[in-house]
Amino acid sequence: MTAYEKIRAHLESRIEVSAGLAVFRFALEHPFSFEAGQYATLWLTHGGKTLARPYSITSSPAEKRHLEFYINLVKEGRLTPSLWESAVIEGLRSGDPGTAAAVTGPRGRFVLDADDFRDLVFVASGTGLAPFVSMIRKLNEDFLKAPKTFRARRLYLIHGVSYPAHLGYRAELEKLADETLKDPRRKLALLYLPTISRPFMDSSWMGLTGRAETILEFSPTRKPGTPALEEAVKGLLQTFVQPRSHAVYVSGHPGTVDSVVSALSKRGFRVDSDIKHEKYYP
Repeated sequence: MTAYEKIRAHLESRIEVSAGLAVFRFALEHPFSFEAGQYATLWLTHGGKTLARPYSITSSPAEKRHLEFYINLVKEGRLTPSLWESAVIEGLRSGDPGTAAAVTGPRGRFVLDADDFRDLVFVASGTGLAPFVSMIRKLNEDFLKAPKTFRARRLYLIHGVSYPAHLGYRAELEKLADETLKDPRRKLALLYLPTISRPFMDSSWMGLTGRAETILEFSPTRKPGTPALEEAVKGLLQTFVQPRSHAVYVSGHPGTVDSVVSALSKRGFRVDSDIKHEKYYP
């Protein structure tokens, strides 16, 4: 099938991460092939109207009959508000003829370079995490298929959100990071670095604070009040993350992308060859 042909999709599950943030999983009528990091266009028909919007895919390319999307409710958006309407969700689940979903694609060039074997730094804000979930799942599957011959690679994932409850896929990512800690010789290693920009709203949060892009900013002079953990992580990334050994992928809010590109460009990283990015707009 071509990227323009619609494939019917049945809503298999909808998992609420937090208010206005959910994971949608669709079963497809026909196989859908894509590369990790690409997006598909979701078509929704309800009440006599059909709307379409592109969403990055979080599922692994190995799941050819399923697609998973990590979606944030944009109240002024054209399509996403409908995905929070109970009548639409019930119609998609029950197969109501007046409510239907389909997908087209894939599209996008935000994919891993198959000829680049450098370690990887993924920087995401909000649902910009989506393509990285797909990439990490694919890399982990490749490792598990052939752990002895897999080419050793370290992944750094920086995910910035406002509140801890917004850390989608947290359990899955923490599990993989824990496997790395348990077996330092594991050839696919993940360092998961979630960071919260509004920690004052949740006193239980003991991790990194600030926006995703600030984790890559480092000053040799410690600012008063800087937490020791934050200083240590920033120093680690400043020391080890270099263009010769690391490729950086950044996805999410345009401000996040621009800030990361600006900060790393000063350290010798070049756009396209060392930094790839994808901006998310409402």
